[in-house]
Amino acid sequence: MEKQIYLFHGPDTFIIKSKTNQIITKLDVDEFNVTVYDAEETNVKNAVNDAQTIPFMSDKKVIIIKNCYFLSNEKVKKEIKHDLDALSRYIENPVEETILILNAPYAKLDERKAITKVVKNKANIIKCDPMKQVDLASWVRRQLGKNNIKIERPALEEFLKRVEHNTEVAVTEMKKLILYADDMNYIDLETIKKVITKNVEDNVYEITNNILENKQSKALEIYNDLVQHSEDPLRILGILVNKYREILHVKLLLKDDKDQSEIAKYYNCSSGRAFYMIKNARSVNMSTVKKHLGKLEDIDYKIKTGQLDKKIGLELFILGT
Repeated sequence: MEKQIYLFHGPDTFIIKSKTNQIITKLDVDEFNVTVYDAEETNVKNAVNDAQTIPFMSDKKVIIIKNCYFLSNEKVKKEIKHDLDALSRYIENPVEETILILNAPYAKLDERKAITKVVKNKANIIKCDPMKQVDLASWVRRQLGKNNIKIERPALEEFLKRVEHNTEVAVTEMKKLILYADDMNYIDLETIKKVITKNVEDNVYEITNNILENKQSKALEIYNDLVQHSEDPLRILGILVNKYREILHVKLLLKDDKDQSEIAKYYNCSSGRAFYMIKNARSVNMSTVKKHLGKLEDIDYKIKTGQLDKKIGLELFILGT
């Protein structure tokens, strides 16, 4: 007998969405009988009430509760006082015509919580982890192979680097690559550099690092590459401002004797990322950070008031640091 409760959890949101859609397709449930509730915005009691009603001219209905942060230790901006007792009672005694899908896009569940124990005991649980590099590399070759296209190793490595092992980004970029390579049978490194978009935040992070290391020409090269791939200079400027504010804040945290693990916890990032944040903060003095931040804010004002072209504005900043 098919279970009425599903839990998809893990950091890969694309796989979670794909698995959810597979159930809807398998059961042939129409859009009138699929309802999505966001646990960050709506009390789960509403979803439970909905789950207890009969489907509309159908044998089955699907109720999806996304962002089930109450199953983890995840912090949200605005916590809702969920009626988890009502959810637990429903899970213990679900309606036969209703499929309840819980989505928890988090690395870990908090198995100490009562609601988590109930879900784990009754639900069909599927972990949705990102593909490992070797699996993603095989997937890339298979997708291209279906279209009789081969890819050289440096090109494959650059593709993996640019999509950052993010399944959703990989799928989107693969569709774009296959369309571009419609009349090709071989993909080289130059094709990847031309077609596949780099992650903007990581590129801006590289721009910041190169500026701080006085490598203005490299920073300008990365910036121009982003613009060439249709990234808005204003968006790049906004991320750059945030990076400098991050450096400023990390310097203040270091001044308060916070260590790498505490900074990683504060920013909810990996220890490796925290290491480089600390390295950046220590590589530049406070007056330089404030000076650069002031320049960026001035450029932002001039661009928004029509006094300065947005592309040229950032180029002047990079060259003038």
